[in-house]
Amino acid sequence: MAMTNTLVRAGDETYSNYRIPGIVVTKHGTVITYYEARRTASDWAHMDILLYRSEDGGKTFGDPIVMAKGDDDYPTVNNPVCIVGNDGVLHFIYCRNYSVGGGDVWYRRSDDDGLSWSSPENIMSATAPQLHNVFACGPGHGIAAADGMLLVPVWLVQKEAGADPMAHHPGTVSTLYSRDNGSTWHLGALIEATAECRDPNETQAAELSDGRIYLNVRLSGVGYRAYTVSETGYDGWSALLTDPSLPDPTCFGSTASATVEGQHILAVVNCAHQSNRENLTCRISYDNGKTWAKSLVIEPGDAGYADIALTKDGTFYVLYEQSAGIRDRLAIFSIEDFI
Repeated sequence: MAMTNTLVRAGDETYSNYRIPGIVVTKHGTVITYYEARRTASDWAHMDILLYRSEDGGKTFGDPIVMAKGDDDYPTVNNPVCIVGNDGVLHFIYCRNYSVGGGDVWYRRSDDDGLSWSSPENIMSATAPQLHNVFACGPGHGIAAADGMLLVPVWLVQKEAGADPMAHHPGTVSTLYSRDNGSTWHLGALIEATAECRDPNETQAAELSDGRIYLNVRLSGVGYRAYTVSETGYDGWSALLTDPSLPDPTCFGSTASATVEGQHILAVVNCAHQSNRENLTCRISYDNGKTWAKSLVIEPGDAGYADIALTKDGTFYVLYEQSAGIRDRLAIFSIEDFI
């Protein structure tokens, strides 16, 4: 099929920016998108988290479902992440005020394909709060591994770094995981910066063909994306390395994997430019990210944060920002669209 690219969200009288987009496709084929719906552009704006469902493959979306609402005490509800469990259950994690000042980290689940959700459950204790100030999920989406483990990449600022309690840097990456279908959560090993890979922060995960977990990592001011792999998804991470095939302007990008017609595909989407948030490109690998065999430019001009979903029938969904969420677009394409 030829790629379609549609405007799906735009600033309005209530929300000026729909930022930090995330997307998943459920076991029933429902396309679910979610955003920080901000009243101003600031990361600390008064905002709500809104979720939208599409039952026609992303052509149209229903009314918003309010997943979290900012208030006078905690105006910022941020970094929403959804996971599609292997059993079809949806898991949703988000933060309030980046977990600082009593904001905490929260979990909800849906057993009916996202139509209704459980009451928010505070899971802050699972994040080792004694270690960090700011804490945030993903953003984007989390994954369910083949063995059922639920996993969300997270980033945090360690207290020992001595930064202001609300500072977003210097970052450290880890994973939040559950081995009992969301009943309990645990923080994995911390993945520290290296001399080559400075200030790792917003991160996405995918499962490789051999069951290892691959993290694709944003760095600050390096000009490339980084990666690390683990046998478990929560410890034993390889040293962070940059991928010179993935130029990046310090912006959130995403990764996903699927086996399509017997062939494992790893995909990465990001702004493929070393200084500007533009040239949004998707690349695919058939060898677990060692090489990138094909690429597709989704948006040559203004772009930004982008999340990706890849289905077993080989359909790619990329939800991305323009002008810092003043507009959000959804691109849908297939393997045949790649060069």
